[in-house]
Amino acid sequence: MHRILLVSDMDGTLLDREQRISAENAEAIRRFQAQGGLFTLATGRTEAAVAPYVRELGIRVPLILYNGARLYCPAEDKVLEEKYLELDPSLWGEIVDLAGADAAVLVYHCGSVFSANRNSWLDAHERKDGVASQSISELAEWPCPITKVLIVAATPQKALQLEELVHSSGLPCELVYSEETYLEILPFKASKGEALQELIRHLGVEGLRTIGIGNHLNDISLIQQADLGYAVDNAHPKLKEVADAHTVHYEEHALADIIHRLFDSN
Repeated sequence: MHRILLVSDMDGTLLDREQRISAENAEAIRRFQAQGGLFTLATGRTEAAVAPYVRELGIRVPLILYNGARLYCPAEDKVLEEKYLELDPSLWGEIVDLAGADAAVLVYHCGSVFSANRNSWLDAHERKDGVASQSISELAEWPCPITKVLIVAATPQKALQLEELVHSSGLPCELVYSEETYLEILPFKASKGEALQELIRHLGVEGLRTIGIGNHLNDISLIQQADLGYAVDNAHPKLKEVADAHTVHYEEHALADIIHRLFDSN
């Protein structure tokens, strides 16, 4: 197993509905690690939001965070690679105005999260990630550099309106959905797949075989870049189309299923 790198998405893949790692998944991951396997996470979350899970699983392999905008080593508490979003304050203002009361708009800066407006969508997102945001009005200057912007919309239609606004602005960026109403504005060429390539270079393991697991559109690049890409049973149809293999529903311990297959094949 020492030449296998297993990279998992979190929400809708590894974590259950209560934002926990099931005992079955945790046991399988620890067994995989004990046999020399390399395990890490690829997520849109921040360092603070993943920290409890990193401690629980004893992860020392660099993490893919912010949907690929940052590669972070938990063992050294060090950012290895990072891309930035060049967002003009005027476009930010247009986004916030269009969002109104029907979306939460967050900007990620230097490991902290700042929000433009406090509403129920923001409250729900903070509960899910376990990280509180600060009001952007508390900042004396426009935050720079920016790692990403997250829009949590009330409806898919509102998310689409905001996507069209950003697209028409000509901003060099990547637009991707991590959930049906979660629109992420990422730095140009930032993706989980690009970050996986950077991670492989940092590890420097000869003959490394990579396995990616995900559930939504932001995982497509990860699934395509990995040597073997898995889609969970609850995955978006487009992800299932590009995946090499399928596994069980995330509530049925998908990571454990994949790891058991690995041990059976070996």
